[in-house]
Amino acid sequence: MIPALQDSLSDQQVKDGTFPLRQVRFSSHDYPEADAAQVYQLMFASSALVTPLVTPFHVEITSFWSEHLRFHFMDGIPFVFHRPAQKLGYDGLDAIVLQHVETGDIIGNFDGREVRTGAGSVYAIDFSRPTIIRDAQGIPRQRRNFVAMPRAFARRWFGPLDRIHGLVIPPDVAAPYTTHLLRMRERLPRLTALDAETMAQTATLMAQAVTAALGHGTSLSDPARLYQKARLYIEANLGNPDLSAAEVARRIGASRSKLFAMFQPVGGVECFIRTARLERIREALGAPAQPHPIAVLAEEAGFRSAAQLSRVFRQHYGMTPSQFSASADPGGVRRIAERA
Repeated sequence: MIPALQDSLSDQQVKDGTFPLRQVRFSSHDYPEADAAQVYQLMFASSALVTPLVTPFHVEITSFWSEHLRFHFMDGIPFVFHRPAQKLGYDGLDAIVLQHVETGDIIGNFDGREVRTGAGSVYAIDFSRPTIIRDAQGIPRQRRNFVAMPRAFARRWFGPLDRIHGLVIPPDVAAPYTTHLLRMRERLPRLTALDAETMAQTATLMAQAVTAALGHGTSLSDPARLYQKARLYIEANLGNPDLSAAEVARRIGASRSKLFAMFQPVGGVECFIRTARLERIREALGAPAQPHPIAVLAEEAGFRSAAQLSRVFRQHYGMTPSQFSASADPGGVRRIAERA
């Protein structure tokens, strides 16, 4: 499991590896037309004041709730979403939302930060700060896909959140995440639980998009920003056996010499990749009731074979993966001691 995700979860969640998923649906067609906007305000949008911009009012939302991520897929008329400063103290909401503008445009004021953006982009909302968002009126149906998460979970993945309110992620930068999100829209109705890998993949793609957007307009020579981007890319692609320093450098827009300098304290990029793979294997082997053969774990972590994994693992930890797995079990430790 990716360390950033493991640090965000309880021991029981790490052990189970899945998170119950609850589906919730709202449709304004289920209510009288005269009451639909008010019902929507009370049932779904109680965190803000909603003012429809056209009539009749119509909104459909399908939501999928897990403990750490909530997915919402919305189709409806344009409206104004206003979360005033006075509202913040009453509900105490402390969530971060990344909203994908699938169709239409928005104009917003995010606690004094003026924002204009359109289809394909993603923008961030910090629910602890005031917000006004106005949909474009020229398009009768607006499609929005958004993911909400608790602040603690967002901070773990995105880092400091002081610059995230009103942050716009352009379509080209957001594309890997939004493509994944639209695929999730198709997959989620068939699921009753969200597995840890899917949650990690979603959070990693969001973090990559946020990190890249925060870097727009700043110097590419910022080592801290580049290092964070490199680590995020590596963590998301450990399963690729061809992952290399050259590929990482190309993906984050840095020279190989600059990349090497950033990773020199940990032995270089290739050493970092190898260690990250081994840590992922070690975590899987140490988990109770480890369900996969070592050959499967080797493939998932980017090793070309179980033999390669066994050789590298022994060099790093002083024992084979099988011996390490047995040592995680008290009975296994006893059996190893008896054979010694």
